[in-house]
Amino acid sequence: MRIGSHSHPGAIGSNPPHLSQAGVRDASAVAELFVGVFRRDLASFYPQVQVTPLSSPSEPVVEPNFQLKISQDGLILADLFGVRYQVDLRVGNRVGELDLQMVRAVGAVLSLRHQHLFQIHHSSRLELYRGGSEDHYVAAFVEPWAYASTSSRPSRVASTIQTLRTAALSTYENRRVSTGALLLGGEGPGPPTASDALHYGVELTALKSIHRLCDGKRTVFLVDRAGKLVEVIDIARWAARIESSETPEVPCARDYSAHARATLTGGHVCLVLSPNQEIKLFASGSQAFAFAHGRWRLLDPSSNFAVWARAVGDPRLARVLFQTALDLAECRQGGLFVVINDPAYSIGRLISPHDLLTEEGASSPPPDLTPGDPLAKRALHYLGRNRSVLDLDPTVLEALAGLDGAIATDRTGRLLVFGSILRHDASAMIGAVAEGARTTAAIIASRHGPVLKISEDGVVSCFLEGRRVWDL
Repeated sequence: MRIGSHSHPGAIGSNPPHLSQAGVRDASAVAELFVGVFRRDLASFYPQVQVTPLSSPSEPVVEPNFQLKISQDGLILADLFGVRYQVDLRVGNRVGELDLQMVRAVGAVLSLRHQHLFQIHHSSRLELYRGGSEDHYVAAFVEPWAYASTSSRPSRVASTIQTLRTAALSTYENRRVSTGALLLGGEGPGPPTASDALHYGVELTALKSIHRLCDGKRTVFLVDRAGKLVEVIDIARWAARIESSETPEVPCARDYSAHARATLTGGHVCLVLSPNQEIKLFASGSQAFAFAHGRWRLLDPSSNFAVWARAVGDPRLARVLFQTALDLAECRQGGLFVVINDPAYSIGRLISPHDLLTEEGASSPPPDLTPGDPLAKRALHYLGRNRSVLDLDPTVLEALAGLDGAIATDRTGRLLVFGSILRHDASAMIGAVAEGARTTAAIIASRHGPVLKISEDGVVSCFLEGRRVWDL
């Protein structure tokens, strides 16, 4: 997935003037402050980040002069205030292009803020200090040109995020507001804008009737390149009109697949405040960011799906399970999918023989369907017997996944169990005792094959060989 430009806006500032002793102290204090903010704000996206100085400046530097480099060993090196730092974003995982773009975005915003704080001859851009810092980092990731030193136009993405945040504080007819906007990109003509069109911004949320016009899922506001509200559109019909032979590389939650398709071409960006009060950002044909539980998360569905697909081996099976996991997460419904490498080995170790859907492997249900009897569910096994998840309707697969327990298939997609409580022994619990029940089951099951775990807070996680490899 490629979003925006990967080029850095460039170093900012000129050679520092002669510094007095007091100026040296001030410059050092400012540099220390900004590096601390750089480290802190990176941690909001990468909780495990480590920023380690590798050098010291020969003399105090009063400009950030932010530069990002990659060493021959693949290490991220950032230059700030004349000091080179090594940036380790996470432990044990490879750094991708989107990660580098995120670090560039943080550096660009901080550099621009420093410029407008200490160089008063530049035009004022007070919008740089409106909203959360993380909102501007997300905006700089998507449209880096808006945070270049030569830019004077505010970021539409940052403005839209603030608008959605304000809308999230409102209710309409005792219901939380959901809404969204499609920001037109720079490629191709757009619909004409009325001469009296309103600017799409926070001020618009003062009109209560505005919340009735679009729900964010079926309809969104269309915003032109100048930030004006052009019209209300049906996002599915808009996406269907896009002339493109491309299809999204990875699945997206069914409710928002049209939003992703609408950004495949043209440089359009779509932002949505969902009924779950989550802010979603779509660009280049997939969901790039999500704001939930008080923090932004950089999503990389393309790379994550590639890891999952390689582990599963069957592209179609991988896509079906991945799609269903995203749909369950959007409904805030938990679940667990396991693709068993060797069913003969796993039966009796991970899967109880009584849970098997095969006629020869399963015991008969009890004669009386006593409420609360854990064996009574065998009476429903015939519904999934000799079935493949590849042939099930998506809604049926979601229903089966919503039962307490796990769904397990073999490598071909043949349904082995549904609603199964997975087995484990004491040795398998090592390293998982501090986790919740579903996470513990996912860790243990991943030693038998690739696992997708869906949390009720809307996060999908992949587990391989006893460890979590990504969250989405």
